[in-house]
Amino acid sequence: AQGLSRSPGRPAAVANRRPARAAVAEFAFSGGATGAGLALQERPAWMRPFNIIASEVRVERWREYWAREWNSRDLTYAGFIGAMHILCLWAPATFSWGNLALGAGMYLVTGMLGITLSYHRQLSHRSFTTPKWLEYALAYCGVLSMQGPPIEWVSAHRYHHQFCDTPKDPHTPREGFWHSHGGWILDNDVNDERCGMRNNCADMEKQPFYQFLERTYIWHPLLVGALTYAIGGFGALVWGVAVRTVWVWHITWAVNSVSHVWGKQTFNTGDESRNNLLVGILAFGEGWHNNHHAFEFSARHGLEWQQVDMTWWTICLLKFLGLAENIKLPTEKQMDRLRFPTAASA
Repeated sequence: AQGLSRSPGRPAAVANRRPARAAVAEFAFSGGATGAGLALQERPAWMRPFNIIASEVRVERWREYWAREWNSRDLTYAGFIGAMHILCLWAPATFSWGNLALGAGMYLVTGMLGITLSYHRQLSHRSFTTPKWLEYALAYCGVLSMQGPPIEWVSAHRYHHQFCDTPKDPHTPREGFWHSHGGWILDNDVNDERCGMRNNCADMEKQPFYQFLERTYIWHPLLVGALTYAIGGFGALVWGVAVRTVWVWHITWAVNSVSHVWGKQTFNTGDESRNNLLVGILAFGEGWHNNHHAFEFSARHGLEWQQVDMTWWTICLLKFLGLAENIKLPTEKQMDRLRFPTAASA
């Protein structure tokens, strides 16, 4: 395998960014990104601008989440997410060490291999390459996380970085903590307006494998769920599918919410991204989110020795085995250029 490569020059994604505090001024409420919502003077007091608890992040816009039109996708997603949470209520009654081990194993397979390693670092940011057979196998692990097919997930994430914490960001906490955590998934009309035709994944759309997953996505997790039930019974279904899925959902969502609200900012990224220790551990290194937004191309998010990053360690293992190449990392010069003068390592 090739050695670790370091991207020359300043990354385009962080060029011409302004300090995050200045960007907040752009968020005076104007009815949402495309006119959805209530005008500022018409909103009740509880919907007016406020700071999120124990954070400098200010909610400048807040759509009416409940008293609005819900389309069929909103209702379908809400029903499915609700059903998975309800199924978790049987977790105490079906607990066994075997079921717990199954859930933990699938947490690693779908959460780390599928979401953080494949969907995020490899597909969204192309921070390393693997043989195609391995790339596709890892992406299939992401499908089993029930967070959407690869093209859809990657497209929304690329829009997030392109328009981070602006009115076109699909899940900024400046729209409210609930919105950034999971509410945005249930507001598909606005997502369609913000993300348009999802035309930012040409590199994936030309590959038949990803087109196939886009067409057949829902059948794959359903098949795995059916096999889990057939082999292990109801308890295995609860722990290996429901508990694991809900757990991975909330950890992934916490990267979008918690890691944009609470934590330290080491680098001047012009957005609200933070380094958060708890999310860093639970999300296999994704919680070093300020580092990530500073250097989106980087395969390593935990840039300091004490920042636990299991996904990076996995990439190093793949490199050792000859299965990962073209691994991108920021240079010391790039890091010094964006580092706040008084920043302390998270």
